[in-house]
Amino acid sequence: MKNFGYIRVDRIEEGRLISVMPFDTLVLSFCADTPKGTWIELQARVRIAEEMTNWFSWGLWSPFIDRHSINAADDHAALDTDTLKINNGKLADGIQLRANLHTNEAGQKPVLRSVHLAVKNTQAACEEPLHARCDAFAPTPCYSQMVRAPRIGGVICSATTIAMLLAQKGECVLPEEIALHNFDSAYEGCGNWCFSTACAASYGYEAYVRYASLDDVLAELTAGNAVGASVSYSNDPNHERLPYVENAPCSTPGHLLVVCGFETSKEGQQFAIVHDPAAKSNDEVERRYPLEQFLRAWSNRLIYVVHAPHSEPRSIPVRVPAGLEPLKERDTYRLLHYGQPVRLPNGRFEAAVGWILSRKGASDAECDFAYGEVTPEGLLHLPGYCGQPLFAMGNRGVTYTVNVQ
Repeated sequence: MKNFGYIRVDRIEEGRLISVMPFDTLVLSFCADTPKGTWIELQARVRIAEEMTNWFSWGLWSPFIDRHSINAADDHAALDTDTLKINNGKLADGIQLRANLHTNEAGQKPVLRSVHLAVKNTQAACEEPLHARCDAFAPTPCYSQMVRAPRIGGVICSATTIAMLLAQKGECVLPEEIALHNFDSAYEGCGNWCFSTACAASYGYEAYVRYASLDDVLAELTAGNAVGASVSYSNDPNHERLPYVENAPCSTPGHLLVVCGFETSKEGQQFAIVHDPAAKSNDEVERRYPLEQFLRAWSNRLIYVVHAPHSEPRSIPVRVPAGLEPLKERDTYRLLHYGQPVRLPNGRFEAAVGWILSRKGASDAECDFAYGEVTPEGLLHLPGYCGQPLFAMGNRGVTYTVNVQ
């Protein structure tokens, strides 16, 4: 018996109470089209013993704005970034939704395509399969977060996971682009689950968060869809708090990776085939974790799902052509868009700039990159740059490209 549930809502009806299994944890995610100048705010309240909580907001979302979550609490529940938890051991059994759609641009409006409700009762035992019924594999590119922009590479596991899932669908997107475009300025990081899948959805995909069993993951893999999984683990068998996973690259209390298969050895041992972005290089990303150890690491049973795209248009973060003007200062350039100077911000999660050193694989993210910096004046400091394809990425839905075909 499962202690979690999942519901997709295609249309919000004002006042409608959605009945769900008793839960003490709720994660909302959504798929929306938010053209430049528009944004969306999804809100929910829940029923606990016939009493409704306050309305809670899952933040302001668009790739083109200052995105931020809104932490809040009342006497019954508290929302921390992307997860609502019920207080005092109580359970909720109903959810109401509402969406605020905003526009500052004449002729543009946001569209909410779907809402996804992931609920869980952490107080109940869960009986589920602990062995995969069959082997499966969904081929997926390998991206390491550790070779990305040095200022942010160590903390963009969620964005790198989304980049791999999108690459599996044929999208050419850099992990840094996802990280900057889903950056939550209130959380001050790129790990907001709701924003991560909303960013994937902005490329036109059906992308959402849910709780899942091993059978649910197997069903996705056999349909050709790799999934993201939220894990915590250690590569130290004597770690006091974290579950040990043989062959893991590090110890982490919270991490996202891609599950792309299950495999059974000749001796009958089962393994989860994962693409772990914490690996030191792209070549080391694909790993096999003993299934029983992986399941302990994947204790919250939360996954990212990315499905086939809907019809155009897509409110995709855009790439626009640009040029560079060399300046007198050594290795320093001014970024130009149609001849006009572009001043990039230089905050840690505001911009990143890198260029391709050598081509590897089919996508840009599989190439070897070098990285520069944005100066306090908004100029680009690019030691060793020699005219290669360059990406100057901001966190408002735009990437400037130089010499990129």
